[in-house]
Amino acid sequence: MTALPSRPLSPAAAALACAALLAAAPAQAAYETSERASAPETAIVIGIQDYDHVTDLTNTRNDARAVAEMLRSFGYTVFEGYDLDKRGFEALLRQAALNIRDGSQVFFYYAGHGIQLGRRNYLLTSDAELTGIHDLPFQSVTLDRVSAILGGKAGSQILMLDSCRDNPVPDAKLSAEVGAQLYEAREGFDVFRPPLNTLVAFSTSPGATALDGEPGGNSPYTASVVRHFPDRPEEDAMTVLAAIRGDVYSTTGNTQVPWESSTLMQKIYLRPADLSLNVAKAAPETAPASLDQLPDQLSVKIPLGRSLELAPEIRPYVRAGTTVTIVESPSSGVTSLQAGDGSALSLSYAPKLAELPARQDGGQVRKDRMVLRLAQAGAVRDVTVNLEMVARQCDLEAGDLLDLQGVGLYRYPNEIDLKAAEAACREAVQAAPDLGRLHYQLGRALQGQGRLTEAYDAFEKASDLGHVRAYNAVAYLHVTPNVDRETVPIPYDPDKAFALWDKGIEAGDPFSMHARGKRLLRKSSTPEEKQRGFDLLSRAVELGHTYSMNELGVFFLWSGDELAQPERGLSYLEASAGRGDIYGTANLGYVYRDGGAGKPIDKEKARALFAEAAQLGHPHAPAEIGRLIMGGDLPGRDAAEALEWYDMGLSRGDAWGGANGAWVALNRLADRVPAHAAAARAGKAMALNDPDARAAAQELLSAMPERDVAAGTQYILRQLGAGIAVDGQFGPASRKQLENHAREAGLPAIVPEDPVSRLRLAAQIHFAMNPIRQDLF
Repeated sequence: MTALPSRPLSPAAAALACAALLAAAPAQAAYETSERASAPETAIVIGIQDYDHVTDLTNTRNDARAVAEMLRSFGYTVFEGYDLDKRGFEALLRQAALNIRDGSQVFFYYAGHGIQLGRRNYLLTSDAELTGIHDLPFQSVTLDRVSAILGGKAGSQILMLDSCRDNPVPDAKLSAEVGAQLYEAREGFDVFRPPLNTLVAFSTSPGATALDGEPGGNSPYTASVVRHFPDRPEEDAMTVLAAIRGDVYSTTGNTQVPWESSTLMQKIYLRPADLSLNVAKAAPETAPASLDQLPDQLSVKIPLGRSLELAPEIRPYVRAGTTVTIVESPSSGVTSLQAGDGSALSLSYAPKLAELPARQDGGQVRKDRMVLRLAQAGAVRDVTVNLEMVARQCDLEAGDLLDLQGVGLYRYPNEIDLKAAEAACREAVQAAPDLGRLHYQLGRALQGQGRLTEAYDAFEKASDLGHVRAYNAVAYLHVTPNVDRETVPIPYDPDKAFALWDKGIEAGDPFSMHARGKRLLRKSSTPEEKQRGFDLLSRAVELGHTYSMNELGVFFLWSGDELAQPERGLSYLEASAGRGDIYGTANLGYVYRDGGAGKPIDKEKARALFAEAAQLGHPHAPAEIGRLIMGGDLPGRDAAEALEWYDMGLSRGDAWGGANGAWVALNRLADRVPAHAAAARAGKAMALNDPDARAAAQELLSAMPERDVAAGTQYILRQLGAGIAVDGQFGPASRKQLENHAREAGLPAIVPEDPVSRLRLAAQIHFAMNPIRQDLF
C-alpha cells in the first residue's frame, strides 16, 4: 500500500516540537504480550501443477496465485507454495503453524491432485508415485490430520479444496491405516468430520471430479471464488459459497456442484481488515501530549516476539476522539488496531516467523516499518514507525524445534550449550516473567544438566502460563524411567501425564501427539486404541516429526505385534534418517546389523550408521560399535577401539557402556588398563538407571578384590579433583573426601562400609557433578 503524504513541520515548529517532547509524558516502551491480544489471520495456499510421476494439471498454479492474492488483499498473512514435494509441504505447514496465533482464523487452500482411500482424503505432493504399498505417508498429506493440526490453535478455519481431478493412480492399492489392509485409490473426495468451528469447501460434490478450466486461466470454482468474495464483504462465508455453488453449476453446464461441510458455531467472513480506529477513551495513566509533538519518525527497538504491543510508543499523543489509521502496512508482519478492556488503544504487531537453526541467526536484526496517521480536532499527523527486532539470547540458546509458540529459532538437544542457555534464560524470565516460552526454554537447559527438580519447576511454570510444549515436558518427567524417584521428588503420575498429553493434543502439539500415540500403539489391547495411537503419530508425521516416524518404524519392524509389517517399518526409519534424525539413523543400524525387512546383514554399513548417530550425540550408538568389534564382526578393529566406543557411551549415560567397558578392560586389556579403572567404569554403570547393566556391573565387581574396588572409588574421587592416592587403602582421608564431595553434590554425606556401595556413591557424585544429557534418552 502506498503511504499518504504527511504534513511537514516548519524548522521553527520542529524545534518547538523537539523541546516540547522533552517535557511530554513519561517515556513508554513497546513490549511482547499475549498473542491472543492480536490474532492476525493466516492462510496456507498450495498449488501443485507439475508432478514428477503422475499426470500434470493445467491451471492449479494460477488458481493458487489468484486465491493468495485475494487473501492478501483481505489482510491475511499468506504462506504459499507451488509444486511442493513431501518435505517442502511439511516445511510450509510447519512455518504456517508456527505463525498461527491462538484464536485466529486460518484459511487453507489446495489445488492439485487429491484421492480417497478408505474414509480419508489425501493431497498428493509433487513427488507422488505411489507404486509401493507403503508410499502414502511420504508422498501425500492427509486432509483431516492437517485440519486437526491447524485447528489446534485456530479459533476457526476454512479448508478450500479445488483438487478433485481425475484419479492419477487408478491401479494403486496402498496401506493407509494401522492394519495390513490395502485400500484402492478413488477419485474425488469423501466428506469427513472436521474439528469444531471448521468450514470445509469442496470444489465439487463427494466422489465427483472437478473441471480444470481453459489452459492459462482458472478453474471454474476458483474463478468464482476470487470473483464473489471480494464483491460480497458484508456477507458471511456460507452465504457467499451458496452463490458460488450456483455460479459454478451454471458455468459448467449443470455438471459440477460445489459442496460444503461445516461445524461452525458462528458466522465467519472474508473481508479486508479494518485499518482505522477511533479511540473512545485516552489511556488513564498518561496525560496526552499535543499532536504537534509527534515526531515524523519513531524508532522502536524490541526483542523478537510472537506478538508485540506497540501502542505505548504513540499513546502519549492519543486522546479521546483521536482516529488512528494504518496508511502503510508493514512488509513482513501484520499490524492490527483494537480497543477494549478499558484500554484506550492496542496497536499489535505480529512478525512473520520462520524456522531457523539458532546457529544461523547470529543475532541478526530484523527490520520492518509502518506508517500511521493520527487525526484529532482537525489536526493530522503521519508517523513512520521503524521496528528493529533482535532475538533474545534465551531463544537463541534454547529455542525448540516444532514449538508452535516459539519464535522459530531452535537447537537440537545435543546442540545446546547448557550453562550459557541457563544463564540467558534466567535473565530472560526475570525480564519477562509472564512469557511461558522463556520458562520452558529454561527448563530445557536445566533438564539437559540433569537438574530435574529445577527443570520440572520451570516446565510447570511454563505450563501454568499456557505454553503448550511444556505440557509434554511435565508429562514426560512424571512417567519416564530415567528419573530416580528415590532422590528426585517428582512422583510417578501417569494419570497427570495422560491429562497433559490430551491437553497438548487438543492444542496441536506434535510432541504430545507423539507421546500419547506411542503409548496407545505399544500398550493398548484393542484395535480401536491402537488405531488412535497410529492416527496421533501419523498426525505428527504430517509436520515432519521424526520421533513419530521412528516410533512407527520400530513398531512395524520389531513390536512382535500381529500388526507388525517390517517393510512398512523400514520405510518410516528411512524417512526419519533421511531428515537427519540420529535415532532413525541408529535404528537403521540395527536393521543392517541383524538383517530383516528385505535387507541383508551388513555389519560395515551398520557400523557406519551407528558412527554417524554417535557423532551427533546418540547415547547408545557408541556401545553398539563396541559390541560389533568385540563380536568379531569388524575385522581389523581391536579391543582398545571398542573400549573407546564404550567409554563414549558411558559418558553419555549408557550404563552398558560402563558394564561392557569394564569387562573389556578386565578381560582383554588387563595389561594396559589398571584394575581400578575397570572398577570405576563398573561403578558408574551401577549409578545409572538400567537394572540389567547394573546387575552385570555388580557381578564383575563381586569377583574383584576389595582393594581394586576401593581404588576405583579413589580413582573417581581423583577425577573429581580430590588430592588422594589411588592405592586401594580406603582410610580417613579417602573417607573425608567422599563425604565432602557427596555434600557438595547434594547427596547424603554418609559413607557406606561396603566397598561396592562406596564405589556406587562415588559414581553417583560423578554424575551429579557431570550430569548426563537426560534430554537425549
